[in-house]
Amino acid sequence: MSVTFEDLWFPPDRPVASPVGARLFCVPHGGADGSVFRPWRSVLGPAIDVVPVQLPGRGVRMAEPAETSVVRLAERLAGPVAHRAAGLPYVLFGHSMGALVAYELGLALQDGPCPPAAVVVSGTVPPHVPRGTAAMHLLPDEEFRRRLGVLGGIPPELLAEEEWLELFLPLLRADFEAAETYRTGRTLSAGVPLVALGGADDPAAPPAEVERWRELGTDVTVRVFPGDHFFPFSSSDQVLGVVSALCGLADPY
Repeated sequence: MSVTFEDLWFPPDRPVASPVGARLFCVPHGGADGSVFRPWRSVLGPAIDVVPVQLPGRGVRMAEPAETSVVRLAERLAGPVAHRAAGLPYVLFGHSMGALVAYELGLALQDGPCPPAAVVVSGTVPPHVPRGTAAMHLLPDEEFRRRLGVLGGIPPELLAEEEWLELFLPLLRADFEAAETYRTGRTLSAGVPLVALGGADDPAAPPAEVERWRELGTDVTVRVFPGDHFFPFSSSDQVLGVVSALCGLADPY
């Protein structure tokens, strides 16, 4: 069976139940592939088609170079997302670096024929706020590794494994470069709600900074959940309650 260009971004891994009421495009955090979102399917049910996004440099796209620009990623993704939406209402969700990609995607698609029903940005400082710490992608390996350990999400035994680091550090640096160099003050239009989610104990995106997403839209909601940087997975039932409501509120085109 031939692989289409669209399959690279959304690798087919199971038949989609019918009928589908809405699609949820999920952009993963730095270093991760789209498979981290597969467990959400059983929670959200068949009416919401959870579509994990597979970025270059990981999973089945391991042989491709990782992208170092959020803007370029969004430019490359906009067409496949609009096509995969296939006229259904859809929500863009991204976590950490993926949240910035989701936001830029929202900007790219909001004035088109099929704008997103909502954009959900999770676990990241908004792109117009200066960062208070040194850029991680420029740190020496040892300090970069230490900061990854502080964020969590990667088992300590992997961070101590030299072969794993040799394989994945370039990908992680590319993802952090994309996130840390992305800047925009552009806002979503009134027709595209923006929902910003934060973790109460997230060292990378403290709740006070997550609140500043309110400056980047006319219809902005901010929610804070229990947990650290990876709260969407530790508090997934609460997070998916918000996401499910957004998908249910969407009107067909």
